[in-house]
Amino acid sequence: MESVMALQSSPIATSVVALPAMSVFTHELRSPVRVTSSLLNVLSQGYAGELNERQAELVERARRRLKALETLVDDVLDLAAVRADGAADVARGPISLSEVLREVFVRYEPVAAEKGLSMLCSGLDDRLMVCGDQQELDRIFNNLIGNAVKYTQAGRVEVRTERTDGWVRISIADTGIGIPADALPRLFQEFFRARNAKASGETGTGLGLAIVKDLVERNGGRIEVESVESVGTTFVVMLPIPEGR
Repeated sequence: MESVMALQSSPIATSVVALPAMSVFTHELRSPVRVTSSLLNVLSQGYAGELNERQAELVERARRRLKALETLVDDVLDLAAVRADGAADVARGPISLSEVLREVFVRYEPVAAEKGLSMLCSGLDDRLMVCGDQQELDRIFNNLIGNAVKYTQAGRVEVRTERTDGWVRISIADTGIGIPADALPRLFQEFFRARNAKASGETGTGLGLAIVKDLVERNGGRIEVESVESVGTTFVVMLPIPEGR
Protein backbone atom coordinates (compact mmCIF):
# COMPACT_ATOMS: atom_id res chain seq x y z
CA MET A 1 0.00 0.00 0.00
CA GLU A 2 2.69 2.41 -1.14
CA SER A 3 0.42 5.43 -1.67
CA VAL A 4 -1.06 5.13 1.81
CA MET A 5 2.33 4.79 3.47
CA ALA A 6 3.64 7.77 1.51
CA LEU A 7 0.84 9.99 2.76
CA GLN A 8 1.29 8.78 6.33
CA SER A 9 4.96 9.75 6.32
CA SER A 10 4.51 13.03 4.45
CA PRO A 11 4.30 16.53 5.95
CA ILE A 12 0.58 16.45 5.18
CA ALA A 13 0.04 13.93 7.95
CA THR A 14 1.61 16.18 10.58
CA SER A 15 0.70 19.66 9.39
CA VAL A 16 -2.82 19.12 8.06
CA VAL A 17 -4.39 20.08 11.38
CA ALA A 18 -2.93 23.57 11.06
CA LEU A 19 -4.43 24.36 7.66
CA PRO A 20 -7.07 27.07 7.84
CA ALA A 21 -8.59 26.58 4.37
CA MET A 22 -10.09 23.21 5.23
CA SER A 23 -12.75 23.20 2.51
CA VAL A 24 -10.15 23.86 -0.21
CA PHE A 25 -7.79 21.25 1.20
CA THR A 26 -10.64 18.71 1.39
CA HIS A 27 -11.53 19.25 -2.25
CA GLU A 28 -7.92 19.08 -3.43
CA LEU A 29 -7.40 15.69 -1.76
CA ARG A 30 -10.78 14.04 -2.12
CA SER A 31 -11.74 15.06 -5.64
CA PRO A 32 -8.96 13.36 -7.66
CA VAL A 33 -9.13 10.22 -5.52
CA ARG A 34 -12.85 9.84 -6.08
CA VAL A 35 -12.65 10.64 -9.79
CA THR A 36 -9.96 7.99 -10.24
CA SER A 37 -12.05 5.52 -8.27
CA SER A 38 -15.02 6.19 -10.56
CA LEU A 39 -12.88 5.61 -13.65
CA LEU A 40 -11.67 2.30 -12.26
CA ASN A 41 -15.28 1.30 -11.60
CA VAL A 42 -16.08 2.03 -15.24
CA LEU A 43 -13.24 -0.26 -16.31
CA SER A 44 -14.16 -3.04 -13.90
CA GLN A 45 -17.78 -3.07 -15.07
CA GLY A 46 -16.74 -3.46 -18.69
CA TYR A 47 -18.12 -0.18 -20.00
CA ALA A 48 -14.84 0.55 -21.78
CA GLY A 49 -14.55 -2.94 -23.20
CA GLU A 50 -14.31 -6.42 -21.73
CA LEU A 51 -11.23 -7.07 -19.59
CA ASN A 52 -9.28 -10.28 -19.66
CA GLU A 53 -8.59 -12.08 -16.40
CA ARG A 54 -5.21 -10.45 -15.79
CA GLN A 55 -6.51 -6.95 -16.56
CA ALA A 56 -9.50 -7.44 -14.27
CA GLU A 57 -7.19 -8.58 -11.46
CA LEU A 58 -4.98 -5.50 -11.83
CA VAL A 59 -7.95 -3.13 -11.88
CA GLU A 60 -9.37 -4.74 -8.75
CA ARG A 61 -6.03 -4.43 -6.94
CA ALA A 62 -5.89 -0.75 -7.92
CA ARG A 63 -9.44 -0.25 -6.66
CA ARG A 64 -8.60 -1.78 -3.27
CA ARG A 65 -5.52 0.41 -2.86
CA LEU A 66 -7.40 3.50 -3.89
CA LYS A 67 -10.17 2.67 -1.41
CA ALA A 68 -7.55 2.43 1.34
CA LEU A 69 -6.15 5.81 0.28
CA GLU A 70 -9.63 7.35 0.23
CA THR A 71 -10.27 6.08 3.77
CA LEU A 72 -6.96 7.52 4.92
CA VAL A 73 -7.70 10.91 3.35
CA ASP A 74 -11.13 10.97 5.00
CA ASP A 75 -9.67 10.07 8.40
CA VAL A 76 -6.87 12.64 8.16
CA LEU A 77 -9.40 15.33 7.28
CA ASP A 78 -11.74 14.22 10.07
CA LEU A 79 -8.92 14.50 12.57
CA ALA A 80 -7.95 17.89 11.16
CA ALA A 81 -11.53 19.11 11.41
CA VAL A 82 -11.85 17.91 15.00
CA ARG A 83 -8.71 19.73 16.06
CA ALA A 84 -9.38 22.82 13.99
CA ASP A 85 -12.78 23.09 15.68
CA GLY A 86 -11.34 22.38 19.09
CA ALA A 87 -11.44 25.99 20.17
CA ALA A 88 -14.82 26.68 18.57
CA ASP A 89 -17.83 27.37 20.70
CA VAL A 90 -19.79 24.18 20.01
CA ALA A 91 -23.16 24.08 21.73
CA ARG A 92 -23.36 20.99 23.91
CA GLY A 93 -26.67 20.30 25.54
CA PRO A 94 -28.61 17.38 26.97
CA ILE A 95 -28.49 14.55 24.43
CA SER A 96 -30.41 11.27 24.56
CA LEU A 97 -27.69 8.64 24.77
CA SER A 98 -30.19 5.88 24.00
CA GLU A 99 -31.13 7.55 20.73
CA VAL A 100 -27.49 7.82 19.65
CA LEU A 101 -26.71 4.20 20.51
CA ARG A 102 -29.85 2.85 18.83
CA GLU A 103 -29.00 4.63 15.58
CA VAL A 104 -25.49 3.18 15.59
CA PHE A 105 -26.84 -0.30 16.38
CA VAL A 106 -29.17 -0.16 13.38
CA ARG A 107 -26.16 0.47 11.11
CA TYR A 108 -24.16 -2.50 12.30
CA GLU A 109 -26.79 -5.14 13.07
CA PRO A 110 -26.90 -6.39 9.42
CA VAL A 111 -23.09 -6.70 9.32
CA ALA A 112 -23.06 -8.52 12.66
CA ALA A 113 -25.86 -10.84 11.56
CA GLU A 114 -23.98 -11.72 8.38
CA LYS A 115 -20.99 -12.73 10.51
CA GLY A 116 -23.17 -14.65 12.96
CA LEU A 117 -22.45 -12.28 15.85
CA SER A 118 -24.82 -11.42 18.68
CA MET A 119 -25.33 -7.71 19.32
CA LEU A 120 -26.61 -6.88 22.79
CA CYS A 121 -27.39 -3.60 24.49
CA SER A 122 -28.42 -3.21 28.12
CA GLY A 123 -29.20 -0.31 30.42
CA LEU A 124 -30.76 1.90 27.77
CA ASP A 125 -33.13 4.43 29.28
CA ASP A 126 -34.76 7.16 27.22
CA ARG A 127 -34.56 9.46 30.24
CA LEU A 128 -30.78 9.08 30.43
CA MET A 129 -29.12 12.23 29.11
CA VAL A 130 -25.49 13.16 28.63
CA CYS A 131 -23.95 16.56 28.03
CA GLY A 132 -22.50 16.65 24.52
CA ASP A 133 -22.90 17.24 20.81
CA GLN A 134 -25.07 14.67 19.05
CA GLN A 135 -23.00 14.46 15.86
CA GLU A 136 -19.76 14.04 17.81
CA LEU A 137 -21.28 11.38 20.06
CA ASP A 138 -22.49 9.53 16.97
CA ARG A 139 -18.95 9.54 15.57
CA ILE A 140 -17.53 8.23 18.85
CA PHE A 141 -19.85 5.24 19.11
CA ASN A 142 -19.94 4.59 15.37
CA ASN A 143 -16.18 4.06 15.51
CA LEU A 144 -16.10 1.96 18.69
CA ILE A 145 -19.05 -0.29 17.82
CA GLY A 146 -17.95 -0.53 14.20
CA ASN A 147 -14.47 -1.65 15.26
CA ALA A 148 -15.94 -4.20 17.65
CA VAL A 149 -17.97 -5.75 14.83
CA LYS A 150 -15.07 -5.53 12.37
CA TYR A 151 -12.53 -7.31 14.57
CA THR A 152 -14.86 -9.96 16.01
CA GLN A 153 -15.29 -13.13 13.99
CA ALA A 154 -17.34 -15.14 16.50
CA GLY A 155 -19.25 -14.47 19.67
CA ARG A 156 -20.79 -11.14 20.59
CA VAL A 157 -20.59 -7.38 20.80
CA GLU A 158 -22.21 -5.96 23.91
CA VAL A 159 -22.90 -2.36 24.92
CA ARG A 160 -23.84 -1.49 28.50
CA THR A 161 -24.76 1.85 30.01
CA GLU A 162 -25.10 2.80 33.66
CA ARG A 163 -25.36 5.99 35.66
CA THR A 164 -22.75 6.58 38.35
CA ASP A 165 -21.92 9.69 40.42
CA GLY A 166 -22.80 12.34 37.85
CA TRP A 167 -21.47 10.33 34.92
CA VAL A 168 -22.76 7.81 32.43
CA ARG A 169 -20.50 4.82 31.95
CA ILE A 170 -20.74 3.23 28.50
CA SER A 171 -18.84 0.01 27.86
CA ILE A 172 -18.39 -1.59 24.46
CA ALA A 173 -17.18 -5.18 24.87
CA ASP A 174 -16.40 -7.78 22.23
CA THR A 175 -15.03 -11.29 21.94
CA GLY A 176 -12.74 -10.40 19.07
CA ILE A 177 -9.03 -10.56 18.35
CA GLY A 178 -8.07 -8.41 21.33
CA ILE A 179 -5.11 -6.06 21.60
CA PRO A 180 -1.55 -7.16 22.47
CA ALA A 181 -0.39 -5.84 25.84
CA ASP A 182 2.56 -4.01 24.29
CA ALA A 183 0.20 -2.13 21.94
CA LEU A 184 -2.17 -0.77 24.59
CA PRO A 185 -0.03 2.27 25.57
CA ARG A 186 0.10 3.42 21.93
CA LEU A 187 -3.47 2.64 20.97
CA PHE A 188 -4.67 6.26 20.74
CA GLN A 189 -1.62 7.50 18.83
CA GLU A 190 -2.14 8.72 15.28
CA PHE A 191 -1.49 6.11 12.57
CA PHE A 192 -0.84 3.33 15.08
CA ARG A 193 -2.34 -0.12 14.46
CA ALA A 194 -1.64 -3.20 16.56
CA ARG A 195 0.20 -5.99 14.78
CA ASN A 196 -2.73 -8.42 14.96
CA ALA A 197 -5.09 -5.78 13.52
CA LYS A 198 -2.75 -5.41 10.54
CA ALA A 199 -2.49 -9.19 10.18
CA SER A 200 -6.28 -9.61 10.27
CA GLY A 201 -6.66 -8.36 6.71
CA GLU A 202 -9.13 -5.68 7.80
CA THR A 203 -8.37 -2.23 6.41
CA GLY A 204 -7.66 0.64 8.76
CA THR A 205 -5.71 3.87 8.98
CA GLY A 206 -4.81 4.03 12.66
CA LEU A 207 -6.60 7.36 13.00
CA GLY A 208 -10.04 6.32 14.21
CA LEU A 209 -9.18 5.95 17.89
CA ALA A 210 -7.17 9.20 17.89
CA ILE A 211 -10.29 10.95 16.62
CA VAL A 212 -12.46 9.18 19.20
CA LYS A 213 -10.20 10.22 22.08
CA ASP A 214 -10.22 13.85 20.96
CA LEU A 215 -14.01 13.85 20.63
CA VAL A 216 -14.57 12.20 24.00
CA GLU A 217 -12.37 14.78 25.71
CA ARG A 218 -14.04 17.65 23.83
CA ASN A 219 -17.33 16.45 25.27
CA GLY A 220 -15.94 16.53 28.79
CA GLY A 221 -15.40 12.80 29.07
CA ARG A 222 -12.66 10.24 29.22
CA ILE A 223 -11.97 6.88 27.58
CA GLU A 224 -10.20 3.74 28.80
CA VAL A 225 -9.53 0.32 27.32
CA GLU A 226 -8.93 -3.17 28.66
CA SER A 227 -8.01 -6.04 26.39
CA VAL A 228 -6.53 -9.51 26.22
CA GLU A 229 -5.19 -10.72 22.91
CA SER A 230 -7.34 -13.46 21.33
CA VAL A 231 -9.97 -13.01 24.07
CA GLY A 232 -11.58 -9.63 23.51
CA THR A 233 -11.60 -5.90 24.17
CA THR A 234 -13.66 -3.52 26.28
CA PHE A 235 -13.68 0.23 25.74
CA VAL A 236 -15.19 2.34 28.51
CA VAL A 237 -16.41 5.88 27.80
CA MET A 238 -17.38 8.18 30.69
CA LEU A 239 -19.59 11.13 29.78
CA PRO A 240 -20.96 13.82 32.11
CA ILE A 241 -24.63 14.06 33.00
CA PRO A 242 -26.11 17.57 32.55
CA GLU A 243 -26.69 19.53 35.75
CA GLY A 244 -30.12 19.02 37.22
CA ARG A 245 -30.57 15.63 35.55
